[in-house]
Amino acid sequence: MKTYDVNDQLPADYKKALIDLLSFQADSEFAGGQRVAENMRFATRPEEAYRLAKKVMEEMGHGWYCWEILEPLGIDVNARVQHLVQNPDNPDHKKVRIINGFRKENWSRFFEDWSDVAMFSTVVTPAAVAFLGQYRESSYLPWRRISERIWQEEKGHLAFGVWASKRVIEFEGEKGREKLQAAVPKFMAMGLGFSGRPSDDSEHFAKYFEYGLKIKSSQQIQDEYMEIVTKRLTELGLELPKEVEADYDMRFGYAQTAAACN
Repeated sequence: MKTYDVNDQLPADYKKALIDLLSFQADSEFAGGQRVAENMRFATRPEEAYRLAKKVMEEMGHGWYCWEILEPLGIDVNARVQHLVQNPDNPDHKKVRIINGFRKENWSRFFEDWSDVAMFSTVVTPAAVAFLGQYRESSYLPWRRISERIWQEEKGHLAFGVWASKRVIEFEGEKGREKLQAAVPKFMAMGLGFSGRPSDDSEHFAKYFEYGLKIKSSQQIQDEYMEIVTKRLTELGLELPKEVEADYDMRFGYAQTAAACN
């Protein structure tokens, strides 16, 4: 696999694919931080609030890391962050590209109390660990380098979810455990759909593999996701639901537009 570093001349098609993937990740990471910040209203204790705030900072940091390597590629990253900050509830898909699950109208309906916040990080974050981990082997070396840090912090977000879930059980007992269990299926559907459809054989997806920008298939990521989430639910004494269908709509992003890449 041919690799490229900062200041290397990039083939036109490779550069286009790189910007497509990287801008989607950068914008989505920052928007994800904005959504996580909204869940502060559910924090039950000072430590819960502190740890959630740390997650917000790190998610926005992931956006920053990605924007830092997008800027030398000719992307106006300042315009992107300003748009997200000024339009947090309804960003324009012609100006930024974010995962559907991080749009406010989709996100808000999943959260009713702190148990949902705990379960999101426990059940959805394993998908981010599996999905984003592949970029540690990206053919674009700047992305490879920042992805190691992002991956480590995502594992920390998973640990936060397990900790938060244990606290729910500690303070709310069996009632808390029941709330956590009830929340598993809705978040598991999101986690299963995080990497996209395993049957995706589109031309652009094939290009990502050809260029070494994606390393794992959607099926491989789903399999890794199931391994991680099964282990974490077992640790919490929760059951793995059967026959949960993946919600691919929460992963789907906006089609690339010329405006989104300027």
